[in-house]
Amino acid sequence: MPSIIRTCGLVVAFALPIATSAAYPDKPIHLVVPYAAGGPTDAMARILQGPLQQALGGATIVVENVPGVGGALGAQQVLRAPADGYTLFLGNNGPSAVTPLLQKNAGFDPVKDFAPISMVARSTMVLAVSSAVPATNMSTFLDWARKTQGKANYASAGVGSLGHLGTELLIKQAGIKMTHVPYKGQAPTLNALMGGEVQVLLTTPTEAMRGQIATGRIKLVGVTSDTTSPHDPKTDVVGKYVPGYSLYSWFALLAKAGTPPAVVEQLHAAVVKAVASEDVRKRFDALGVDAESSAPAQVMDYVKQDVARWSVIIREQNIEPE
Repeated sequence: MPSIIRTCGLVVAFALPIATSAAYPDKPIHLVVPYAAGGPTDAMARILQGPLQQALGGATIVVENVPGVGGALGAQQVLRAPADGYTLFLGNNGPSAVTPLLQKNAGFDPVKDFAPISMVARSTMVLAVSSAVPATNMSTFLDWARKTQGKANYASAGVGSLGHLGTELLIKQAGIKMTHVPYKGQAPTLNALMGGEVQVLLTTPTEAMRGQIATGRIKLVGVTSDTTSPHDPKTDVVGKYVPGYSLYSWFALLAKAGTPPAVVEQLHAAVVKAVASEDVRKRFDALGVDAESSAPAQVMDYVKQDVARWSVIIREQNIEPE
C-alpha cells in the first residue's frame, strides 16, 4: 500500500509542472500589425498593449509591424504560426475583408482562416467637399452631384481603399456619377481637395482635416454612421438621404482559426476589460476612433458583410489593384 501511495505521489508531482506550464499565457504573445509603425492601427496596438498585459495577468505582449500587400503579409505571418493564441492579428476592413478580394496572392480566406476575438474600435467616415462646391448638406450635395453628370472628381487613398470602395457604393446607391482619382495615402487626398484637384472626399477624419473644416477651406456634408455622430452632431447622416447606406472603419483582434475556445474566451475577456478603461477610451478618441468591444460573432458579421458588399462593387466596377 505505501508503495502505491508513493507511486501516485510521484505521478501527481510530475503532473503538476505539466499542468502549470499549459496555463495560458506562459510566454510572450505577439500582436501583428499589418502596417508600418506610426500609423493609426499601430497607435491603437500600442495603446492597447499595456492594458491587455494587465488584463492577462502580467503577460508580455510584443507588437510586431509587418506591412505590405495591403496587409496580406501580416495576415500570412499569423497563419504560419501555431493556432495557440500566441500570435494575434489586429485587422480591419482592409486586410480582414478587402485585400483577399483584390490580391490574388493574398493567400488566405478572411472568413475561414481566422478566429475572431473582439472588436476594439470603430470610426465613422465623413463626406467632405471643396469650398467651390455649392453644397452644405446631403440634400444640396446630391442635387449638385446629379447636375454634374459625372464631371465631378473624388479622391481616395488608393485603389481598393475603404474610401474608394465606399464612394463607389455611394455612387451606386445614390444613382450619381463621379470620376475616381486615386492618391498614394490619405494625406495627399486632403491637399487635393483643398487645392481643387478633386471636389469630393469620403474618408476617416483626421485632426488636420477637422482643422480645414473649421476654417471653411473644405465643407463637411455627411457622416456615414447609422445615426447622428457624437463627433459631428449637426451633420447629416448619409443613410437618411441614401437609404441603406452605412459605413464604418472598424478594427478587431483575431487569432488563427483552430485556436482553443478557452484561449479565445480568455483573450476576449481581456480585450473587453482593456477597451473599457478610461485611458484607452480617451487615447482612442484622440485618434478619432471610438473604443468598442464586441462578441466574437459580431466581428465575423462585419467581415462577412464587407466581403459580400465589396466583392459586388469590385466585380461591377472591374476594380483591380494598382
